[in-house]
Amino acid sequence: MTRGSVIHSVRSPGSQKFLAKEHAAGIVLAPIRKLRASLGSDRIEEFDAPIGSLVINPAGVDSSLAWSATRENAVVSISPEALSDLAAHEFDLADVELQPPAFGTVDPRAFDIARLITSELSGGVAPNELYLDSLVTQFGVHLLRTYTSRKRQPVPIRGGLSPSSARRVREFINENFTRKLAVAELASVSGVSPNHFIAAFAKTFGMPPHRYLINLRLTFAEKLLREGELTLAEIAYLAGFSNQGHLAITMKKYRGKTPTELRFGR
Repeated sequence: MTRGSVIHSVRSPGSQKFLAKEHAAGIVLAPIRKLRASLGSDRIEEFDAPIGSLVINPAGVDSSLAWSATRENAVVSISPEALSDLAAHEFDLADVELQPPAFGTVDPRAFDIARLITSELSGGVAPNELYLDSLVTQFGVHLLRTYTSRKRQPVPIRGGLSPSSARRVREFINENFTRKLAVAELASVSGVSPNHFIAAFAKTFGMPPHRYLINLRLTFAEKLLREGELTLAEIAYLAGFSNQGHLAITMKKYRGKTPTELRFGR
């Protein structure tokens, strides 16, 4: 899978201590009482976990958990790089900080996604990795929208990208704008850390990288539309949009017209 991993876990009474290498979220699938847990400290809390309870363990944070009855849960793990990439699309920020909810907090949206994940994993056929990856993406966006402050800003870089860095990243984007480009990949090309890249790029080009990519894709799509030789579905694919509907919504939002209106001069 591209963004992370998922598991469906049923475990006998026991305990565990670990340091998460990725952002990990556990969603309770069957109610369980008197869990004892710690997160980022030595303080142990005891709590009951109803169905749909969500526990978030940010990457690099120590945690412990002990339970006295069989517990069932789904676990979604997302790499810090993948979450930063999602944040770039969601907030035009790559540097975000997860803020875990209190133990025992029920999250209906997280539970709905967890049930879909569990159903796919426990079906009679091999799980569809693309489908699971889409669910991990949905889950990651939900975490960003619900459990981050959205206020942490990247450290500004005076003057933006250097002329050579700007030239490299512009040439790279112009050659690859129709495919998925991650912030970490663009930052590597420019020679700037991912945490600083978005601010430096925006200062240099006047807009965040995600918006810059959208403009290139829309300009390319408009060119193909005016030529009139391809279907809307073909144009959407060639311009880097997920489907015809995605192209239509994006073009209407940023250019004020749908592809059909543009093609027929309305």
